[in-house]
Amino acid sequence: MKTYTHLVFDIDGTLLNTEMAVLHSLQWALQQHGIARSVEQLRFALGIPGKDALVRFDLDHPEQVLRQWDAKYIEYLQEVTIFDGIVPLLQTLRKHRVACGVITSKTQIELAQDFQALGLQPYFDVIITADDTQKHKPDGEPMRMYLKRSGAEAAETIYIGDADYDLQCAHHAGCDSALAVWGRSDRPSTQPTWTLHQVSDVLKLAGLDWDCLDRTSNQ
Repeated sequence: MKTYTHLVFDIDGTLLNTEMAVLHSLQWALQQHGIARSVEQLRFALGIPGKDALVRFDLDHPEQVLRQWDAKYIEYLQEVTIFDGIVPLLQTLRKHRVACGVITSKTQIELAQDFQALGLQPYFDVIITADDTQKHKPDGEPMRMYLKRSGAEAAETIYIGDADYDLQCAHHAGCDSALAVWGRSDRPSTQPTWTLHQVSDVLKLAGLDWDCLDRTSNQ
């Protein structure tokens, strides 16, 4: 496996298990406007900006629905958890001075609700949110912004995510991608450069092995 100097992570479905919180709060917000959808019918909304997801519905005031969705999401924060093994992984990468970043479809406000609240932000040097670019995943602009801010080269940077949009964002910017299988039960249609079956597999991307893993954390 190739070794990379910059590991960039998606958040939802990769670092955090937010699936049910996102889907239940969206389902509720749509119901307030007479739109009934099952959780399965709403899965397309995972991993993309909220305003892009709402475009698929016939809404008179999508901005209002987005605000209601965001507000309801906060009530479901108890359902949001850090995937097992993520904290030891990040501690190990920091110990070995591996540059880590984030590209997310979350806004800065949404980032504060779960990612920052759960204490993950200090592990990352550069964080690109939906507020930082005009175009969003699957476009390559978020990754190009990361490369600009971090000073990294595309050839030494890999994007780790669980969705088609993550993989496509990386490829459109000339970067490799890794599919985080632990964050989803099905496979996206886009072919990743690498497939990671468990969290500890990320270590291989940095040229490290399982024996390097920091096991002092319980998470």
